[in-house]
Amino acid sequence: MKKLMLFSLVVSAITVTPSLALPLIEFSPDPSTAGNWSYDGMTGVLSFEQDVVVDRGIGSNSDGLVAAHVYVPALKVSGSDGLYSLTPIGSREVKVTNGSGNKVYMSGTLNEGFLNTIGTIGAGFSQFSTDITNVVVTAEGQALGSAALDILALAMNPGPASLDFELALQGGSSANYQSFAAMIDGGFSGSSGFSGAMSVPEPTTVALFGLGSLVLARRRKKMQTI
Repeated sequence: MKKLMLFSLVVSAITVTPSLALPLIEFSPDPSTAGNWSYDGMTGVLSFEQDVVVDRGIGSNSDGLVAAHVYVPALKVSGSDGLYSLTPIGSREVKVTNGSGNKVYMSGTLNEGFLNTIGTIGAGFSQFSTDITNVVVTAEGQALGSAALDILALAMNPGPASLDFELALQGGSSANYQSFAAMIDGGFSGSSGFSGAMSVPEPTTVALFGLGSLVLARRRKKMQTI
């Protein structure tokens, strides 16, 4: 699994952007709902209220994949003192679907990763980094008209692709704990917001930047002729 460097994040507008990778799909909970992360201090399980939507596809908020839903599996947290590993429990499948969930556009297998607590109270976040393997773009995804999925389909040639997966979990504090690490180490429960990204890893990125430009140009030309 590759370790990625991330740009600094701010709580008021957290964005996960790998510095040397092509972020295909960026997502976060729908701000009009209560969708967030939730940690159960009794069981050590980090789960996600599943109203998570795609905000941008390859940096654009007009990509065909925007507003699709992302399913993120629950994760078992182990470790202490700010260094933790997270292991998917139950289904390991990450998938992107339509709003009702009856059409799957993309799916893959989420692997175990590492959670690092970073920053201070008020501007702190925790970064979870791992990868998604066995990535598949379905027929529905190929027909969606998403440049992000078109580029991913290119990355899958000649075989299954993998993606880097990152989450940035907002810190938060309460009367019981004053940091994300203290919440976990103390066995407390908590919840807050997050954002995430699925990115094409190096060295595929450089080649796909050029191919991605062609995909976008072709889509613009097609839209102009309609």
